[in-house]
Amino acid sequence: MRLVASDRDIESFNALIQELKNRDWDLLLNQEKFAFITAVANEHEKWELEVQFHDDSRFTTKSRSRWVVKDESLNRIERAIKRFNFYDDDSNDRTIWKIDKKLQSFEAITEAKVGNGLDFSYFFDAVDENTNYYQRLSDTVRKASSIGIEYTDFTEENSIIPQRTVKN
Repeated sequence: MRLVASDRDIESFNALIQELKNRDWDLLLNQEKFAFITAVANEHEKWELEVQFHDDSRFTTKSRSRWVVKDESLNRIERAIKRFNFYDDDSNDRTIWKIDKKLQSFEAITEAKVGNGLDFSYFFDAVDENTNYYQRLSDTVRKASSIGIEYTDFTEENSIIPQRTVKN
């Protein structure tokens, strides 16, 4: 359950929003939920950055693809990402990789603590970390979501491994 925000929370959120606007960030705001969405890009792609602040001095950052994960790839990629979350030490601690089936998008989700005072370096460090995590897997997921896999039966002519008949 979400608690009612204090005046201090509202002040801090508004101060951060003003700082981001001063830095020419294009923001879609949701004042009620203490959240915003902005566009981010690198040389390969564009994605959304969603940030939501919570009452207990923490915030969630999501880097989310703007490209659509194809229907036939959703389950396959989701299973691979679940395995990656299980084996990746960073993911178990700080980052969750997931496919959002409703939005058909790939996400890297991280949480961070809200810093005290008006120094926003904690925020930019957390966003930088999140976007780096997103970029780490997004190329792979994007390519995997758009490939068509065809299976052909192996014959003796096209098999890499020589075919032998096993006799009992």
